[in-house]
Amino acid sequence: MKKFEYTYSAPTEEERKEIEALRREYSPRESAGALERLRALDKKVRLPADITAIVLGVAGILLLGLGMCLTMDVLARGTAFFVLGVVVGIIGIGLTVANYYIHRAILNRRKKKYGEEVLKLTEQLLNGNGN
Repeated sequence: MKKFEYTYSAPTEEERKEIEALRREYSPRESAGALERLRALDKKVRLPADITAIVLGVAGILLLGLGMCLTMDVLARGTAFFVLGVVVGIIGIGLTVANYYIHRAILNRRKKKYGEEVLKLTEQLLNGNGN
């Protein structure tokens, strides 16, 4: 009598979860849900304003610091560097103060641009038509 023998091994629960996650990552995406689209739009509105604020804030603080360094070098280099330091410091302070208003202007402009679509999606989600 001939005997048939085979061995079966199934992935563990952890392996199955990892395999499914990889499969989702590589499978073609269907149309994104309304909540996912809403999150993407919110990010699209806020990200440019935030990046601009960070860059201008860092630049303003660095200019302020450079101005402070130049003003402290009065004994070694004379009053010309003191005046230059004050000017550079004031420019740094001005850039830092203007940063808030620039951030708000960019954010408001992008809210105006994408606001209608965001409101439509939020209405759709709140009324239960989200997918």
